Amino acid sequence: MTSIGFYFNVVDKPVLINQLVQKALRQHRQVTLFTSDEASANQISEALWHFDSTAFNVNALAHDALAYMTPVLVEWQAERVQQDDLLINLQPKQLTLFSRFKHLFELVGMDEQDKTEARQRFAFYRDRGYEIKSVDMLKKSI
Repeated sequence: MTSIGFYFNVVDKPVLINQLVQKALRQHRQVTLFTSDEASANQISEALWHFDSTAFNVNALAHDALAYMTPVLVEWQAERVQQDDLLINLQPKQLTLFSRFKHLFELVGMDEQDKTEARQRFAFYRDRGYEIKSVDMLKKSI
C-alpha cells in the first residue's frame, strides 16, 4: 500500500521540492513530480537544474527521449508516467494514479485555498484506509 506524507505549512515549495529530490537522489530513488500543465512542468524542471550551484538535480520531462534513464521525471499527463517509486503531487487535485507508487508526498502551502484543497485530498486518502504521516514544516525540517 502506498505510504503518504503531507508536508503542510510549506513556506517555500520550490525549496522543499529541491530538498525532497536531493534526499531521494542520495537514496538512489526515482521521483516523479506531477504538475498541472506543461508550463508548470517546464518551470519545475528548469528550477531543479538551476536551484543550487552545488547540487545536480538531473531530471527530464517524461516524454523526453532520455526519460527512461533519468531518476527524476516531471510530468502533467497521467498516461506518460513511467516510474512507480516516489510521487510528489504538485497540483491541487488528488491523483488517480497515486496507488501505483510506493510513496506519495503532498505539499501544502500557507494560503487557505491550498489548505482547503489539501484537506479534501487528505480525507480521500484517510477514508480509503491509507496511513498518512503529517509534517508541520513550521516546526520541523526534513
